[in-house]
Amino acid sequence: MRNGLKVGLGLFLILSLLVMSPVYAFADEVFTQFGGNPILVSAGHSAETVVAVNTDARIAGVVTDVVFAINGNVYLEPTAQVDLIIDLGGHVYNSAQRPVRTGVFEVNFTQTLINQLLLGTAILFGVWFARVVSSLVAIVIFTALGYFMKNRLAEMKGLLSSSALRLFGVGTGSALVAVCLAVLLSLTVIGIPAAVFLLIVCLVATSLGLVPVIDYLGSKLLSQRVQEYPSLTKWLSQSLLFAALVNLPLLGFVFVLAAGVTGFGLMLTFGWMYVKGRKKPSQI
Repeated sequence: MRNGLKVGLGLFLILSLLVMSPVYAFADEVFTQFGGNPILVSAGHSAETVVAVNTDARIAGVVTDVVFAINGNVYLEPTAQVDLIIDLGGHVYNSAQRPVRTGVFEVNFTQTLINQLLLGTAILFGVWFARVVSSLVAIVIFTALGYFMKNRLAEMKGLLSSSALRLFGVGTGSALVAVCLAVLLSLTVIGIPAAVFLLIVCLVATSLGLVPVIDYLGSKLLSQRVQEYPSLTKWLSQSLLFAALVNLPLLGFVFVLAAGVTGFGLMLTFGWMYVKGRKKPSQI
């Protein structure tokens, strides 16, 4: 399995190098050997490129471009003159009197390296899969929330359109206070449940606050025809837009952070206005 992985990766690299190489790389100066006896560039002879797969390469002459070996060793005799050596799965034994001009790149496919490659691939796939699943879950949740909150969004959208920067400031300050308070509470055993409860409340408030933010963005970025769709279809379209913006490379994190903070500030402000409005009749 390891030899198959080495050969497969090596052939891919060879094809890539040949595709990117200039036309003269396909001339007679290219020495290739797949298995069998070692490939040899004798003293007094020169080659443009040497490719050895599952065999060794012995260089006593001049190689003006690259010596490329896969699952084999490279031996440089004292008279060898080489520009670049790439050895995958073998070793380079350098006895040349002149140093390799560009450099020597040697990679051995040990079991540790293969395990690390597989682990890295699994982590990358896991992160990608988690993002896909979380995006689908977010689309479903915000579509449902938007559909059930559709009759209560007009006032929130009006507040958002008139005071977006103020809401962002309120959300930023309140979020910092909530985080600091949660950290202080978590320093004691008794305070840990309170800290968890506080973070859950903040998360729920942020999620609810994102609904009018998504509606506001949809009205600005999507066509007017989308706003005329049935409510469920409209919210599905707006949730898809939000998920697409969140998954933008680099900018997605900044966008979701700004939108979440603004939504958090919107819910705090709207809640304060609601409580303040209910208190007024009792004071008359």
